[in-house]
Amino acid sequence: MGRTESGRGAHVKLLLGAYVLGGLSAADEAAVEGHLARCAQCRAEYDELACVPSWLDLLKSEGTDPSPGPPED
Repeated sequence: MGRTESGRGAHVKLLLGAYVLGGLSAADEAAVEGHLARCAQCRAEYDELACVPSWLDLLKSEGTDPSPGPPED
């Protein structure tokens, strides 16, 4: 793996959170998917993050109020 590839991997790691949450542009999403197809290390990190959206959905379904109120004493 050359210097360019490792630098690209570092960039992809920064995008993984937004990728799993569906917050990337189509171009960035395609770049991440292409990199994940080639890089086992980034793919393993993605696998760890892939469950986050379902966890967030669980929190939403518990009926929590998204607007914080005043702190309780």
